[in-house]
Order: sequence, then structure tokens, then C-alpha cells
Amino acid sequence: MKIIFYGVRGSIPTSSAETIKYGGHTACLFAEVDNKLLIFDAGTGIRKLGNDLINDLRDIHLFFSHYHWDHIQGFPFFKPAYQSGRNIHLLAAYLPRKNVKAVLDQMADPHFPVPGDQIQAKVSVMPMDEEDNVQLEKTKITTCALNHPGGGAAYRVETKEGCFAYITDNELDPPHHLNTTWEQWVEFLQGVDLLIHDAMYLDDELSGIHGWGHSLISQTMQLAKDANVAHLVLFHHDPDRHDKALDRILKDCQQWMKKVCANCTVTMAKEGDVYQIIKSVVQLN
Repeated sequence: MKIIFYGVRGSIPTSSAETIKYGGHTACLFAEVDNKLLIFDAGTGIRKLGNDLINDLRDIHLFFSHYHWDHIQGFPFFKPAYQSGRNIHLLAAYLPRKNVKAVLDQMADPHFPVPGDQIQAKVSVMPMDEEDNVQLEKTKITTCALNHPGGGAAYRVETKEGCFAYITDNELDPPHHLNTTWEQWVEFLQGVDLLIHDAMYLDDELSGIHGWGHSLISQTMQLAKDANVAHLVLFHHDPDRHDKALDRILKDCQQWMKKVCANCTVTMAKEGDVYQIIKSVVQLN
């Protein structure tokens, strides 16, 4: 199982000398699992991913956490969508099926020169079972409802090689109604080999962002500990968070985790990083 980060930022892309190390593209994750091509979110990072996949004509399964702009805005620049004979399957749990059209509706005059109905690939909405889960041959994908304005989905992907979870735009302790409680998150993530989770804000920033639908880094760390996660990747960085700040945060997080849960490794999501899960062992290449 191979996982590659193509976009790691939240809200809006960044482009500056201060964000080169970790990258400035919005959310996009690629996973090659049991010979299947899985993509999670279509932020601006999906443009480069599309270039890398142009000669790989296997079906693409594109999973959306939700339809806020930073998670769909790269799709109009995704070259496989313009390849005739190509199959792209879309999935978004815990959201109205009709809303999947938001991905194509953004490609309309006066916002984009190529309308969505001119896409040449065959784009279809994937069916799910009554619990919003999917089985792709040997790969089991289960979902959980995000705590985020407008809703959305977290995904847990399990194969014989191991499992990972992708959870972005999720507030673990929101001031409003909980779609998923702390205890339910711990159960959903129990024993995950690799957890990629929203870790957008610091504790001292809470007063200005409480209710925005994002997690404190400290909460994400505690969740990884409580759920016995083997490897945590901090994800969806604030666009104003420069590389040196992320370096400091990572150092602090690694020191904290070493004290309270030495079996859990912590890294910071960085564009281009490749993770492999082989027999439940996570390797960062």
C-alpha cells in the first residue's frame, strides 16, 4: 500500500519562500491499494497528480471529504478527466448524492472556460451500502461523519497489508452539535497503522476559530494516543503557517508523544512524501 501527499494546506493555496518545504497546495492524497487508484479530495494538488497518472489508464476512485472549495478547486485542471475512455468514480459519504455535481458545476461561465459537460472521461457516482461503506474487491472502506459545517466524511481504508485513515476538516470538540463523539472517533480509529488528521490550529488560537470545523493540534495528538494509532501525520496546515513554525510544532509534538505514547510516531504532512504500509509497518520514503 503506497500513499503520496500532493496537497497539504487548508483553506487556500500558498506560494512563498516560507512555505516551500511543506508545500502550498490544498488537500489531495493519492493511495495505490490492491492495484486500485484511490484519490482523496481534489484540491490544487490534484493537478500534478493528474499529470503523473496520465499514462496509467486504470479506473480512478475519487473520494471527497466534503465540497468546500479548497477540496474541489483542482478538479478542472485534472488531466485524466479529459481523457476519453477513462473511468472516474466519485464518492462522498454523509452528503446528498446530488451535491457531487458541485465538482462539475464550478466549471461554468464566467468562472472557467471549459464547462463540466465537456469532460471526456466517464464520470459516475459510486454506490455505497446503507452504512455509507464501500468494498472494492479486497479493499474495505468504512466512513464516519465529520464535525464540520455542512458535514462530510472521514475514510478508513483496510487491506491485508494494513490500514490508514484520512480525516480532514474535523473539529474534535466543536461548540455545536456533534456528528461524531470523541469516543466514536476512538472506536473508528482503533489500531489504525497510519492516521492522517486535520491539525490546523494551536491551543492559543482557539478563541478565534472555535466552531470553524478544524482541530487543535493537541486534540489530534490525544486522539492518536487514545486510539492506539501507530503513525500520525498532521495535516491541513493553516495557510499562514510557515515552514519554520511547522518545524517547531513537529518537534514539540514528537517530544510530547515520546513521553506519553512512545509507540506512536508523529510526522508533518509534506508534499511529495511517500508512505508505504507493508504488513502493518509504516515506512516514510
